[in-house]
This record gives sequence, C-alpha cells and structure tokens, in this order.
Amino acid sequence: MKKTTMGIMTLTASIIGITCFLTINTNAEKADTEEKKIPTYSIQADYTVNVDNPNEVVGDSDYVFVGKVKSETGTTYKNKVPLEKEDGTVEYVGEAFTHYEVEVLSNLKNELVTNQVIPIDKQGGIREDGSAYDVFDDDQLPEAGKVYIFTAYTQDDGSLLVAGANSTISFDEKTKNIDSEKEVNKTEEVQLYEEAVDNQVMIDEDNLNSDFDASQEQQ
Repeated sequence: MKKTTMGIMTLTASIIGITCFLTINTNAEKADTEEKKIPTYSIQADYTVNVDNPNEVVGDSDYVFVGKVKSETGTTYKNKVPLEKEDGTVEYVGEAFTHYEVEVLSNLKNELVTNQVIPIDKQGGIREDGSAYDVFDDDQLPEAGKVYIFTAYTQDDGSLLVAGANSTISFDEKTKNIDSEKEVNKTEEVQLYEEAVDNQVMIDEDNLNSDFDASQEQQ
C-alpha cells in the first residue's frame, strides 16, 4: 500500500519503504506577500532508504519517468491537526499537496501512458495561509514548462504521488529546455537513472498499478 499520512507538528510519512519523521516550523513569522518574496522552509525527514543513492530511490518507487510539466492545477491540504496560536485560538493546519498535469516523455521504470497528459500529486507546496512554502530537503517544486525526472508512488486510489528527497530531478542548464524522448534519452541525467533502474535495490513490491499505467489501455 502506498499511503502517505502526515501531521504538522510531528509528521510521519509512510510510503512503502520510506518512513519520515518531519517537523515544520509553524511559528515562523508570516511574510508580507505584497512586499516580500514568500519564504521556503525545509521539511526535515528521516528515511529508511538512502535518498542519495539513486539505486535505492528508484528501487523504492513504482514509476520512474521523464515528464514535462504542462501546468500546476492547485493545492489541497490533508491530515489537518489543531495548532494553538499565540492568542490562544486553535487553527487546523494541513500539509500541502500540489497538483500538476504532466506529459510523460520517457519511461525509465514501468510504463505510464504517453499519449495523454496525466495528473501527479507532489507532497509539499504553499501553506494554507499563503505565508510560506514547505519543501523536503533536497527536493523542489516543479515549474510549468520544465522537464524533470520523477520518482512516483502509486496510491490506493490509483493516483501518483511524488514525495521526498531527490524525487524530482532537474536537468542541467545546457539541457533543461529539451522536451522530446530522443533528446532526453541522450542526457547524463537520464543515463544515470537508467543505470540506477538496471541496478535498483528493491525495497518492497506490491504490484499496485497506477490508473495511468500503459497496461490499462489494453484492458
């Protein structure tokens, strides 16, 4: 099962082989969004896989693919918990999950459909009050129009979740604007992750396919 459940003060994420204990500084000063750039705070996490080893990262994932972000479609807030404010009132605060529409350019592990734009969920994003962004260490929020290597987990409802350190990999400055399968497959980044898939360290396997698995088209 590829569920993720997290809270705000002491956060626990369960994504098959990954267990994260996360803490967010919810008492940081709010930025004046009209005058200042919205700040970004790190979601600290401990993992049961070595997130600096691509062989383990891809082995723990259900899908690894190169995708071009077509658009950001919104943010939802889950696992809300009560948080007491300085004035004594209680506010319910949830974790941000940012939604994107992505075109799959190349499949590196398992096969997602490539003939349609598909949705993915990214753990992290702007806080519900708009005061800051929360992003995992060694991770980033994708930007529309750019191409990334994604490692994704199938959720119980068939959706795809991208979460944790090194789950969204950028291309370098020389190749960041490429957007075809032929071009991306020549890059050092893709070659690195193809090699990682060939040498992946399997953490667990539950054979849970996404609704956007290419095999679904044949049914």
